[in-house]
Amino acid sequence: MKQQSQLILTSFLLALLALGAFAYTKWDQWFQPDTKVNNEYEQPDMVAISLEQQSFDELGKREFVLHAESMLQYIASNRNIMVKPIITFFGEQEASWQTSAASATSDNEANKLHLSGNVTVVQQGVREAAVLETETLELYPRRSYASTDDKVIIRQTGVYIEAVGLNADLNENRITLRQNVTSIYEPAKS
Repeated sequence: MKQQSQLILTSFLLALLALGAFAYTKWDQWFQPDTKVNNEYEQPDMVAISLEQQSFDELGKREFVLHAESMLQYIASNRNIMVKPIITFFGEQEASWQTSAASATSDNEANKLHLSGNVTVVQQGVREAAVLETETLELYPRRSYASTDDKVIIRQTGVYIEAVGLNADLNENRITLRQNVTSIYEPAKS
């Protein structure tokens, strides 16, 4: 009986030794501090309600005005999240185009905005304004340039155009439709 007890005790001690060696090799991995930042819980550095930002060129002329219902700014990750942004572009100090969307993300300098949800671009200062509608739009306010790969609808008095993808130079009032362009012209009735 004594030999059997010694065998059980020796087996138990060997199992504890093996378990201890395994725990020793995995200790750092198990109890290492979590260095990952979970962006889901990242707190903004700034919260703005009813935001208005104006941008001027080097000659002091107004380039664009950005309004938003609210904005969260995350400085470390160089991003802003905006609710209901409206961006008005100016040419010769007169409003030329106005862009709006349900939401937008941008870098902290507002060099590039990604607009999403019911995006509209409306021509300003003309009698028969063109209206552009899409779901997403990449907007470069300082260059007055926009592009999308999504379906685009353009409406103007008597004209209805659908296309997939576009590039727009808002300074030059030039829009390039990329593919699957369909246009319907309905002349005014006399």
